[in-house]
Amino acid sequence: MKKPVLVDIFCGCGGLSEGFKQAGFNPVLGIDVEESAIATYNRYNKNKGKIVDVKTVHRKDIEKLSGHKKIDVLAGGPPCQAFSSVAVAKWRSLGMPSTLNHPVNQLYKEFLRLVLEVSPKFFVMENVERIFSIDEGQVIKNVESKLKRKYKVSFYKKDVAEFGVPQHRKRALVIGNRLNLENPSLDGHYSDRDDSKKPFVTVRDAIADLPHVKPGGGKDIMKYPNYQKISTYAAKMQSKSKRVHNHIARMHNERDLKIFRLINPGKRIADIPEKYNPYRKDIFLDKYKKQSWQKPSSTILAHLSKDGLMFIHPDKSQNRSITPREAARLQSFADNFIFEGPRTKQFIQIGNAVPPLFAKIVAKKIKNLLV
Repeated sequence: MKKPVLVDIFCGCGGLSEGFKQAGFNPVLGIDVEESAIATYNRYNKNKGKIVDVKTVHRKDIEKLSGHKKIDVLAGGPPCQAFSSVAVAKWRSLGMPSTLNHPVNQLYKEFLRLVLEVSPKFFVMENVERIFSIDEGQVIKNVESKLKRKYKVSFYKKDVAEFGVPQHRKRALVIGNRLNLENPSLDGHYSDRDDSKKPFVTVRDAIADLPHVKPGGGKDIMKYPNYQKISTYAAKMQSKSKRVHNHIARMHNERDLKIFRLINPGKRIADIPEKYNPYRKDIFLDKYKKQSWQKPSSTILAHLSKDGLMFIHPDKSQNRSITPREAARLQSFADNFIFEGPRTKQFIQIGNAVPPLFAKIVAKKIKNLLV
């Protein structure tokens, strides 16, 4: 039986494609404008990633680039940074348009246009949770008005931690099909409140097995430590790789290193004596945050490319922010998934990605309906 065909719009480094591939799909095309992200995508997808501006793409282009006229799933995560609450505050402070008026926020409409042009059996659109609520739910209204005649559409809000990803990452998902089928239910099996479910996968589960590195330390290729016992999650991450890649820590100044030492795991800069806080305590509550060993991490962000102050490693002996490999683990990328480009670009790719584990679960649900 032929594998169902996937086209990934705004593919980035390929987290969504990786999850769908693990579920048995054939990613035949990935489109993005970021060169280093496409370089990473092409390591794992036989050079099927293309640097193209989606605003110039039409059905005939997808047919030509993918070599397929019939697409089973068209998926994508339109750039979401301008939808975030942090970005909205920034745009407003600069006197720039926010929410749906921002040009970046119009790109989801390009995705809807391609859904109608390409006519896949299913489509999947992923974004930040806030996309459903801005401008009084205008995105939902737009999706329904454009697609409801042809597609049965469902809207989901999910935290990927509930699906085994060691990270709290609340996402909006839109799934639609033109086969007149009920869209899949998406129920998580992990929780810290429901004893009938598995406990959340924690930061300790995800990264404690990786080599210890100091600020500015680490290498692009390292050996695994010889631990006698590691978590089930870590074993799965290691299973197809002989070495650790992308595990280089950034340097930090003496002020930050002192603050790192003062903050306990799971705590923020607001929790230490005010005399050590160089920022306004009433505004920058999360400017510095040390991740907890016992919980999923905070949402991994592309902002890691600028600084890692919100992602301080919980091990005081390492006293640094997390590395790209640690961020990738928290996003559920296995260790054999290597990121191209300089460290800043690696962090952007990882922070913008759909966690492959979550994508795999969604893909399996859809695949079952395509049979």
